[in-house]
Amino acid sequence: MGGRSGKEEREGVVHGATVGCVAEKVKFKHDNCVGRMAPTPSGLLHLGNALAFGAAWLSARSAGGRLLLRMEDLDRGRAREDVEATQRADLRWLGLDWDAETPRQSSRSYALDGIDAYRCDCPRAVRLAGACACRDAVREMGAWRLRVPRNEVVWVDRARGPLRALPDDDPVLVRSDGEPGYPLAVVCDDARDGVTEVVRGADLVDATAAQVVLHRMLGLPVPTYLHVPLLVGPDGRKLGKSHGSTGIAALRAAGWRPQDVWAVLLPLLGVPGAAGLREAVGRFDAAAIPRGPFQVDADGRVAG
Repeated sequence: MGGRSGKEEREGVVHGATVGCVAEKVKFKHDNCVGRMAPTPSGLLHLGNALAFGAAWLSARSAGGRLLLRMEDLDRGRAREDVEATQRADLRWLGLDWDAETPRQSSRSYALDGIDAYRCDCPRAVRLAGACACRDAVREMGAWRLRVPRNEVVWVDRARGPLRALPDDDPVLVRSDGEPGYPLAVVCDDARDGVTEVVRGADLVDATAAQVVLHRMLGLPVPTYLHVPLLVGPDGRKLGKSHGSTGIAALRAAGWRPQDVWAVLLPLLGVPGAAGLREAVGRFDAAAIPRGPFQVDADGRVAG
């Protein structure tokens, strides 16, 4: 971006249009309660995804709110149409319907206008090791990172209560190749989609403080947050592709019914004994969700 001023460069386009993150026309009604399911179409859904999306569905439905579907396909090199089709089929099979669909992330634009960001040309390994010295320097190339104030951030998790964090890391907002990072995209998209509540897995608790900072920096309403228990495999790692037998498609092929899935998951959402997802709506209480994590065996059952 040679020859451009710092301000012009910071407002530089990502995905090709000079708009701020809330300048795009909102196409969905802003209600008192709007949740979202946001799958990434690069891997098949598993029980951990179903737990988070089930919590988002129950939270919105129990409040008489609306639920959006957003395909988070920022990594266009990994996003696959066949995976997305299977994800949609799995969601419908589970009974997780949605009221409207937002534009997919790959079709949207993101900008840094109004954000305190700096250039960083350090390799990822250096950043993760905390050895980056770019925060207080001037760099011409590299990724854009959020300059997070080193002040305590306080927010309330609907299941865990008040949480406090002293951020010591600056997330990447725009990668060195010009592609937007997840922290920038998710904050911008939640704002322009009118999302009022974010429901997701506990593995993202640590990312919340920086996202709250970014919301406030942009003068955007901060949504409520609810983090559901993490599910781990027999090896103690978060459920993922390596735990193929816990995939929703695999469970369907093995003869599981939707009610079998919810019989496993609803107790982990504080609704034991519910006959199914619909019955759980009237009994859902975010404050009753246990903390976890919970281990799932190779047969898809919660251990212990």
